[in-house]
Amino acid sequence: MYVSRTWKIFAFLLLSFLIGMISCKKHQPTEDSPNPGPPETPSIYESIFTLPSVSFCGSVLTSNLKIKDGTDIGTVTVGNDAFYLYLTYNLASNWYIGDAHSYAGRESAIPRNADGNPVYGQFPGKQHLNFCDLKQTFTFRILLSSLSSDNNGLCSTNEQYFIAMRASVRQINSAADCTAGTDQPAWGAPFLINPGNANEWATAFYYCKQDCSIPTISWCGYSQGYWFKNQNHSWCQNVKYGNLEITEQQGDDLWPPQNNWVKKALFQASALQLSRSCFNSNNPIPASIASDYNRLETFLSTLNYADIQNGTFPLTSDTTGVRAATGNIGRWICNNHCTTNPDATACTGF
Repeated sequence: MYVSRTWKIFAFLLLSFLIGMISCKKHQPTEDSPNPGPPETPSIYESIFTLPSVSFCGSVLTSNLKIKDGTDIGTVTVGNDAFYLYLTYNLASNWYIGDAHSYAGRESAIPRNADGNPVYGQFPGKQHLNFCDLKQTFTFRILLSSLSSDNNGLCSTNEQYFIAMRASVRQINSAADCTAGTDQPAWGAPFLINPGNANEWATAFYYCKQDCSIPTISWCGYSQGYWFKNQNHSWCQNVKYGNLEITEQQGDDLWPPQNNWVKKALFQASALQLSRSCFNSNNPIPASIASDYNRLETFLSTLNYADIQNGTFPLTSDTTGVRAATGNIGRWICNNHCTTNPDATACTGF
């Protein structure tokens, strides 16, 4: 009986050992494979460190790059070809660029905080630059297909981008002193976009996506204030609308428009007419604003000089359409203003 019991214990232990051996063969340990990380998605904002050689479609838009006290320290330029949008910083004199932040897209989608102020650190275009590299030019290139846009009938493509371009800048007088000095924010003008209390100001502008099927003709406009308020800018011709012809002196005598919307219509239409003849080699007024200009031209041709002085007009006039066209031309000049000569009123008075 004792032997039988011992044998049973031995048999049980032997069976347990064999089961363990089989189990080990079936479940040999393997090294856990690392969890694959999320696929890396490169930024759609590609950094280009030298001026790109590009054949832009239509007209490029150039605006001033300003620091907080209003000093112009360079320009920003926006243009597109058939595939990409280009956002370029160009600093002048002894100003150099550090970090760059840019946004292009729908106006409602720009990153903002609870106060409504733009948060440039969340802009999709980001690039750190070393001041000691003494760079004055930098470009973001973005696939057009990756951008969203707002509809705007004033644009030939009906596509408008809201653009905000910020840079940290520093004035450097000597390469040996590149680490000295204070960084300052600079933004591409022309209008403020920070409605709340903020530690930093901010500006932005609009850009019409250019139609690449239309032959490129460079066309820009100077504002009503440039032609009528600043008497240092001479006209190259009188302005004419049907039988109405106004000399430069007569035009200067009409300024300012005040609450006379008939004067405003004359000033905005004449700003385009003079810009066409005096700066754009009489190339046709761009299609994106031609219908508004034609509306004002038709209206003004029904008036005489006294009508403009007094703000009188025929009872059959389309006053609503004329007022709208007047504002549209002002906004168009703001978005497409010339920069060869200073024009402090490019984005005012409409």
